[in-house]
Amino acid sequence: MESNQQLDMESLLMQYFNNTSEKIVFVDNRGQVIAMNQAARDIISLDNDYEGMTNVICNHCDGYTNEFDLQSCRYCFLEPENVGNTSFQVFMKTTRGTVEPFAATYQTIDESKGIKAFTLQNVSPQIERHDKMYQRKMMQKTISAQENERKRISRELHDSVVQEMLNIDVELRLLKYQQEIEQLVNGSKRIEGLMSKLIDDIRNLSVELRPSSLDDLGLDAAFKTYFKQAEVNYGINIIYQSNLAMHRFGNEIETVVYRIVQEALFNAIKYANVDTIEVDVQVSHGKLIAEIIDRGNGFIKTDQPKGTGLGLYGMNERAELVNAEINIDTQIGRGTIVTLEVPI
Repeated sequence: MESNQQLDMESLLMQYFNNTSEKIVFVDNRGQVIAMNQAARDIISLDNDYEGMTNVICNHCDGYTNEFDLQSCRYCFLEPENVGNTSFQVFMKTTRGTVEPFAATYQTIDESKGIKAFTLQNVSPQIERHDKMYQRKMMQKTISAQENERKRISRELHDSVVQEMLNIDVELRLLKYQQEIEQLVNGSKRIEGLMSKLIDDIRNLSVELRPSSLDDLGLDAAFKTYFKQAEVNYGINIIYQSNLAMHRFGNEIETVVYRIVQEALFNAIKYANVDTIEVDVQVSHGKLIAEIIDRGNGFIKTDQPKGTGLGLYGMNERAELVNAEINIDTQIGRGTIVTLEVPI
């Protein structure tokens, strides 16, 4: 009875080995393939020189150990001293020339003979579903951020530009009824003042949307213009230090750095409750480093962000565009330091 059960079990295991979509390979202590199922032949062939199970993976792994689609063996999970009874994800080249993601396990099944089993399960459908969910969430956040920005611009136009234009319209209507030269002169002066204010409001709004100095003169000039405007608009003192001078960088880098500094500064103005903010932008050791420092309220990073939270999300999303890193160092009552490091 027991023998029959053993035969049945062996038969079931062989059927599983031969028919499963999971790719299974057995190797001995010299790294030679003892057996592999048909599914494994999609990515592994017998004419390869293995020299150990890690080489089986390395010969076929595309080496994506980071999120930027760059080949890299840094922090590889298969370094010899780390390989053991473990599971991980790996991207493997198939015999069809495609690169596909697999959930992998690597286990020693016979210590005395040094026999190991390596299994791979294709997880492309799961990753595809996860990517679609992630893209949908990111799209929702992006749309929300765009709508909030449009609302802000709409309010700015209504509260400043439109109001100033209405005032000018009223003054012009009154002006045509004036008979005295002195009244005409005074009315013209009022209209001139209103026009100057209107021009300043439109210029400030234009600078916030996209400063021309950023494209024409670079980061240093754009920052000086923006900080001067911010000091007037918000009544804040901004201490700006830089060694950029006439340094120019790629358009994408300059845009990302400008927007992140702008957002970090705006957050400090809104939430830090300080009169002075320091901004330091330096080129050092192949990196463009920007620091925004306030000595104000600080916050707890694990807490729900104030406002929509889209500011911090947007900063991180922008940083990823240029392979940059953002670090936020903050303590309650001691302030916040936002540090951006961009490789150049």
